[in-house]
Amino acid sequence: MQRLPLEHRRVERALVDHQAQLSTRTGVHAVRIVNISPLGLMARCPAELMVGQRVHFILPHVPPLAADVRWCEDSRIGVEFPMAMEPSPYAMMLSAMTRRQNSW
Repeated sequence: MQRLPLEHRRVERALVDHQAQLSTRTGVHAVRIVNISPLGLMARCPAELMVGQRVHFILPHVPPLAADVRWCEDSRIGVEFPMAMEPSPYAMMLSAMTRRQNSW
């Protein structure tokens, strides 16, 4: 699985520790979001997902958010939002999440 090194990411990711819900065609799953940006997020996810699969997240202060799974590894997933989140809703959502100082 090839991922971009941190210095090559398009936008900075906020380190968070937020319990959320992810819905798929087969059900709803509890996930823990580890980092997030206006373009996507990484989460710990117990569900078996496939690269390319469309999922939806329930996050604070924003409507259900569609995302496409870009990678899956060791109970973690990386997803990309089809459209970047606008700055104001992103900031409001982020303000409701617990921030972390270090990565997992």
